[in-house]
Amino acid sequence: MKSNVVSKAAASVGGLLLFLASVSTNVMAEPFAPRPQIPADMADGYQVKSARDSVIPEAARVGIPAYPGAVVIRTFAVKERPPKYEGLPIIELITTNDYESVIAFYKKQLPSWRNAELMSAYYFAQHGNLNFFKPEEPHVGIHKMENYYRDGDKKLLRQMLPGAQTLIKIFYAR
Repeated sequence: MKSNVVSKAAASVGGLLLFLASVSTNVMAEPFAPRPQIPADMADGYQVKSARDSVIPEAARVGIPAYPGAVVIRTFAVKERPPKYEGLPIIELITTNDYESVIAFYKKQLPSWRNAELMSAYYFAQHGNLNFFKPEEPHVGIHKMENYYRDGDKKLLRQMLPGAQTLIKIFYAR
């Protein structure tokens, strides 16, 4: 009888430990997306410094999915933004996938997302044209790196993520 009580107590303690282990694992916050692997021989230019120093929020805080396999190259807090823009923080990512694949992903993940939103909220905020969205609403801007970056910037970004093709800008609620 005493052995049976000890076995039940041990099973209860074991079950409690298993429960606590699963709770503590789930409490750990997942970052929105990973940083790129920066080669040791890369110069410490602004692109590298930005990728290395960016503060990456928790995925749950952003509320917009990160594109699978994309890496964070820069983040901006509201106070770092242009004076005309008083909107949302930004996360910039790059991916090796093509522009059309990224668009298809966000159309599937965000049913209300529109083609008119392909241009960045940052552009419209700088130029004062907010016809397609409100700057206080979450938004995804997608750009072909070929059209967006100068050659030197593209080269640096492709050193951090070989084969990078597409830039993704995520504007999210605080």
